[in-house]
Amino acid sequence: MTQHNPASLTARELEALTLFAQGLRSADVADRMFLSRKTIDHHVSAILRKLDVRTRGEASAEAMRLGLTKPR
Repeated sequence: MTQHNPASLTARELEALTLFAQGLRSADVADRMFLSRKTIDHHVSAILRKLDVRTRGEASAEAMRLGLTKPR
């Protein structure tokens, strides 16, 4: 189910984005979320599309701007 947030990220996408914002790499995020790297890659694609950004760094900054994640 999609959480109420300006970007309409799912709970799992938001969880992955929070971990990326902490500086973790895809493999580390996959391990922490008990998902495959390919699934994480799909989450990243959806996050970038929904936030209308090109990189994970831009996604992290936009998520902080929108109040979806907290600064490290």
